[in-house]
Amino acid sequence: MEVYRQETRQIVDRFLHYRLSFPKCIAALDAALSGVLPELTAEQIAPLRAIALTNNKTVMAEMERR
Repeated sequence: MEVYRQETRQIVDRFLHYRLSFPKCIAALDAALSGVLPELTAEQIAPLRAIALTNNKTVMAEMERR
C-alpha cells in the first residue's frame, strides 16, 4: 500500500510540475492501480480507494485551473 501511495504521489507531482501530460498522468495512475489490485486484501480496499480519490481530486482541480 505504501509503495502505491509513493508511486502515485510521484506521478501526480510530475503532472503538477508540467512534466507529465494529463492523458499520461491518468494512464500512469491507472497502471499503478492495476499493479497493486491483485495483491490487496479486503481491509486494504478502503484506504486504497481514499488514496485514488485524493489523487483524482488533485489532478482534476489542476485541470480546472489550467
